[in-house]
Amino acid sequence: MRVRLELGDLERAIAARDPELGDLLVRYLGQSDPSPGAPEIDPEPFDDDAPDEPDVPAGAYTLDRLRKAMQPSALVNRTGTEQKLARVDAFAAAEASRFAPPRLRVGRLLRALYDRGEPGDRSALARVFADGKLQWGSWQAAKAIYKLAEERHDAEMWGALACRFDIMAATEFADIGTGTLVYLRWRAWRFLRELGRALPEAYATFVAELLRHYPADYDGPSWVAAHVFARTLDARYAAPFKPDSFDDRAFPDAWKASPAPLLHLLEVCANEVAIEFGIQLLTTDHALALRAIQPAWLAAIGRQGIAALDAFVVRLLEDSPDLHQSKLRALGLHDVIVGFLRSASEPARAYALDYCAAYATDIAVRDLLALVTGDGDAAVQKFAAARLEAMKPLQLGLAALCQLLGVKAAPWAGGKLAQAFSPGDLSAEMFVDTAARGEAAYAALVDWFESKRVPVPAATYVALLDDERFADDDDDDVGPIIAAAWTELAKRPAREIGVAWIQRSLERRDRTERVKKWLADGKLAGDDLDVDWLKALVRKPRLRAIALPLLADRRLVSPAKVGLTWVLDLARSQDDDLVAFGKRMLLDGFEPADLGGVARIWQMATGKSDAVRAAMATYLQAHHPDLGPRLDDAKAVGVTPRLDHDAYAMATVRPLLRDPRVDVRTLALAIAGEEIARWGEPTVAFELAGSPFPDVRVVGAELLLGTVSDAADARRVPVTWLDGDRLFQLAESPYKGAREVALTLIRTLYDRVGGVERLAWLMDSTDREVRLFAVRLFWDRHRPRPWPDSWTPKLATTGVVGAQRFDDLASLQQFARVVVFGLPPGRVAPGDARAEGAPRPERALTASVAKRRLIESMRDLALDDVELARAIAPLFGELALSIAKGEWQASVQALAALRARHGELA
Repeated sequence: MRVRLELGDLERAIAARDPELGDLLVRYLGQSDPSPGAPEIDPEPFDDDAPDEPDVPAGAYTLDRLRKAMQPSALVNRTGTEQKLARVDAFAAAEASRFAPPRLRVGRLLRALYDRGEPGDRSALARVFADGKLQWGSWQAAKAIYKLAEERHDAEMWGALACRFDIMAATEFADIGTGTLVYLRWRAWRFLRELGRALPEAYATFVAELLRHYPADYDGPSWVAAHVFARTLDARYAAPFKPDSFDDRAFPDAWKASPAPLLHLLEVCANEVAIEFGIQLLTTDHALALRAIQPAWLAAIGRQGIAALDAFVVRLLEDSPDLHQSKLRALGLHDVIVGFLRSASEPARAYALDYCAAYATDIAVRDLLALVTGDGDAAVQKFAAARLEAMKPLQLGLAALCQLLGVKAAPWAGGKLAQAFSPGDLSAEMFVDTAARGEAAYAALVDWFESKRVPVPAATYVALLDDERFADDDDDDVGPIIAAAWTELAKRPAREIGVAWIQRSLERRDRTERVKKWLADGKLAGDDLDVDWLKALVRKPRLRAIALPLLADRRLVSPAKVGLTWVLDLARSQDDDLVAFGKRMLLDGFEPADLGGVARIWQMATGKSDAVRAAMATYLQAHHPDLGPRLDDAKAVGVTPRLDHDAYAMATVRPLLRDPRVDVRTLALAIAGEEIARWGEPTVAFELAGSPFPDVRVVGAELLLGTVSDAADARRVPVTWLDGDRLFQLAESPYKGAREVALTLIRTLYDRVGGVERLAWLMDSTDREVRLFAVRLFWDRHRPRPWPDSWTPKLATTGVVGAQRFDDLASLQQFARVVVFGLPPGRVAPGDARAEGAPRPERALTASVAKRRLIESMRDLALDDVELARAIAPLFGELALSIAKGEWQASVQALAALRARHGELA
């Protein structure tokens, strides 16, 4: 990208007489205008010191205001002189304004150059008037200089400007009005007409300077040149720049005065129409002058490479005995004629072939190669190929023979190459240059290598694919070569190709698919497969789908190289694809040994890092023999468990059930729920149910209650674990949920774990609900039988009749007396009640308080059961006579409450 220029750059170039001034002027005029008041060169992006966009004050002269001032509608009702002065004043105001484009001031610079008049200045002006953008600024200078050129009869500058005005009138307008261009074109036409009438000797010079400036390919309409070519002097007549003939031309006598303008035209003109015009006039009007033409002039026009000039030179050579072919070398025309072998003119080529066959036996090999390998005439190719074939292989050289491979005119090149050279002599650069000439040349090279039983080096194919000439697979000329190179590289090991090159190629869009297949086939493996590079590719969405399978392939990349930390980072990503891969890689990609073994996995699962704990917890669950197949994450990945039950020993898991961290307990609970039966340790189940942590208690309750559940999917422990001692101890837990579980099981399994003595123990509980439960269960299970003794065995089979029924009410009352009167002081709650978060136990109760609480519990239950009230009332009557204050008060209150509810009791 070219750097923008500013007006100051032009001023310095003019002062320094820079030889590139013309190019600089053209570049500057082609630039877009800056915003009003803004600098011509934009400040650096994000430059804090850059000035803000300037505010354009009202009334400031900008380019838009200048355009409005120049419009005809702004100059109505004014005389011509007034309109001209108004335009001059408007332009001067804009030129002086800092809010108008600085290029408006270029006109003054161009005028100063013309006034200075040095050869470099005139050359720069000619370049501007031929190719520069003519708009306000440069346009004012062009008009002024044109008028001065007319006055001073400056043919060179007049011709450049007259030609440009003629072309602009047909092709471009910019800031210039159509009327102005039409006027200037007509003015140039009129100047030539008047010059031909008044000063014929200068007419041809001016016309030659006009014609020389028309571009080589210009064939558009022309008024000014039509004056020269056409059969009329009517200013309204315009014709294409392609006259049918030049026989009838304007002012024919003016051309007969001297051949100099025409000779000069042929030396400097590039337009073939103008050249043909000059040749015809020289031939018809100056035949004698052509006989005396100098060889140096022929050489000058012969070097221009224009077919019409080549044919003209040959015609002059053939017509002059003094210019016989045998004399051309001495006359300095040898190289020119040899150059005609490449001419577009058939007569010139034929003449050059005759000359070279007889007098040019020393044509350089490089020139002959250019003729053979070029797109020239078949006869010329045959001639050059014959010259080369006659030479020995070493005389031609390796480079030359490679250039000839695949060329139809030189089928012998391969034989000469094999005769004198071996593939080891060929550099990769030369191989690529040869292959770039087409499929035939490439095939010849490969055949040469195969004939010598030498494989083409992988580095050579790499160089070929990296060459910009082989960048387009769809190019019919090089596409097959590209495909062949990739095919050959696919057979080579990665280190021969270059691991770095393979990596770069994967990241190139045009190569990704090819290299992707290589990687899938294991082209890069072991130390050649850079894991860090693959990780970097994962961060590139386009290449992620390629990198992830490679990282997960244990045949190519060991998990140890991938690293657990990186996999965990992916699992925490915001990208769903990366999260899914991270989980899949962790669960299916890592063997236990990759993670350091089972002990190390448990260590990480209980470590300090939350992320590592979570990952290892998932891993341990997914690879559990029973739990893994049911785990959603494991099923999604298709994990086959890789750990056995020995990896989940009770000694490892049991301490984790008391861990203060929720996630650690969650893992331990998941494993304990699967392994507890295998551990064979009943105390674990009761530890769970009585745990200070609610989540642990929930699982313990589920396991214990599952033993009495009918649900098929209920989790449970062996029913033999439901020991009475443990259940009754659990019933005194400081946690309500644990007590409820124990009481539920005691009620359900009373016949197996219960007993009157155990109920008496519960009646001494510090918890009111437990005492009520004990009294209620005592009454339900041990009330006197209301049926004959003979019915008991039959009813026992239905579950209606429990064990240890008292024979009659008196027996039950006697037992209650023993329990109440023999009640010891209240116990302190079990020691595990002091665990963190548990309620603090009450201090040891006195016997009187314990008895009072039991009396209250029996009273509350008897209020709803009249039979129990009748059975227990006598006991309350006896206790009411006690001398212990607490006992008789509680008993009197109980009797009063029961009589209030049930009336007088017997």
